Amino acid sequence: MAYLIALHSLAATIWVGGLFFLVGVLRPAASSVPLGERLPLLSIALGRFFLWIWIAIFTLLVTGYAMTGLLGGIAVVPPYINVMQALAWVMIALYGHMFFSPWKRVRRALAAGALADAGRAMNQLRLFATVSLWIGFVIVAIATGGSYGLL
Repeated sequence: MAYLIALHSLAATIWVGGLFFLVGVLRPAASSVPLGERLPLLSIALGRFFLWIWIAIFTLLVTGYAMTGLLGGIAVVPPYINVMQALAWVMIALYGHMFFSPWKRVRRALAAGALADAGRAMNQLRLFATVSLWIGFVIVAIATGGSYGLL
């Protein structure tokens, strides 16, 4: 169980930490770079980020459901675990939308040289990343404080 918890925590750290870096560090720092350079840079960074998030999601699902099984199943785990799981599925859905919709538009627009279109899609990504980050913060709070009566 300790290995599952460690892997689960590392995957969550990669995802939420990556979102924090994108929203709180990279995007604001890149705003001083000209649009024609900023958007390709952000697109490259997002491509690497998305790869790591696919790995994190797989790891989170495998370890999360393995731990739930070892604890006796979804019906017997404490309620905060089910809340955490539900919020995680919301994050996964947001991530899927980000990956298959706005980011796809960013890449197409950049390939076509349509910076305004790429910028609009990038702004959508920023919005979804910000929402995901806040959900991630809530999940971390629940995960760390749930057994202490936080929820």
